[in-house]
Amino acid sequence: MKKMMMNKKLAAAAMAIAVLLGAAPMTANAKEITENDVVYDADDESGLASVISYNGNESKVVIPASVGGYRVCHIGEGAFNKNQDIQYVVLPATIKTIGRSAFSNCKNLISINFPSSLESIGSYAFTTNHSLKTIKLNRGLTKINECSFQLCIAAETLTIPPLVKTIPDHALHGMHELKTLRFCNGVNKIEETAALNGYKVSRIIIPPSVKEIQEHALGYRYYSPDYALCSKVEIYGKSGSEAERYAKENYIPFVEFDFAYGDVNKDGFVDAIDASAILSEYVRRSTKGGTDYSKADEVRADVNDDMSVNAIDASLVLSYYSYASSGGQGTPEEYFFLS
Repeated sequence: MKKMMMNKKLAAAAMAIAVLLGAAPMTANAKEITENDVVYDADDESGLASVISYNGNESKVVIPASVGGYRVCHIGEGAFNKNQDIQYVVLPATIKTIGRSAFSNCKNLISINFPSSLESIGSYAFTTNHSLKTIKLNRGLTKINECSFQLCIAAETLTIPPLVKTIPDHALHGMHELKTLRFCNGVNKIEETAALNGYKVSRIIIPPSVKEIQEHALGYRYYSPDYALCSKVEIYGKSGSEAERYAKENYIPFVEFDFAYGDVNKDGFVDAIDASAILSEYVRRSTKGGTDYSKADEVRADVNDDMSVNAIDASLVLSYYSYASSGGQGTPEEYFFLS
């Protein structure tokens, strides 16, 4: 009897192992490739490769579009996590996804590009990157996740692209140097505690496409136990919008704004006349001091988000005019603030 029971147990165990092996087949088509200290997982069937780790100590890492004949499409989970050597990363226009914690705790990372091919940024992908001052996202990005940019404490401005429909909890949390936070027209929802930040944030620009802003989503200080408001913050948006509702209910100053970036003379076009007007305003400020610009005028003219209206803004407006005149399809918002 005991022998029969033992045989049944062995048979059951063998069957369980067979089921597990069937459910998780060996990836015979996958292989590792190492090039310039970057380790890739390459798949013969798809012809695609993912970055899975970096074993070097160079300050600059350039990821190629292909390696060993495989197209590089993904930065894997934790691929560069806690690397304190890298300062500059160049990604190719083949990358579609950046995985969870891919660049988290890279405290010396100064610069990384977001290629036009990028669709998704994973949870914690850039969390605790203390030196990343410039974050210029690509216009085709469709998804960011919780804590994607949490504690990127050096970034001074951030624009969320129009195809990112929801800003999740803690996605933009603790960005202490942030002065301008902009959501492009197309964003629909900003979740609770999505962007609790430091004292310096002064303007949060929210388009009419945003239909839901949850409680304590933005405008409040990071890790404030009683949800204290950021002292200088103002919300810019259209009259009657969800942005105005949120601002008034949370006692945050509201500035009515038409989102006509670069169109300083309000004629419906962004052209050389606007560039000339911005340059004239800069000269007047430089020689006479002061300004007659309203807060909305200031945001309309400050197309590089440096909190100043100057010759650089005039040059950018002229550049957009040339781009649009030659058939460029991007909106002024996308052209000025996204890659």
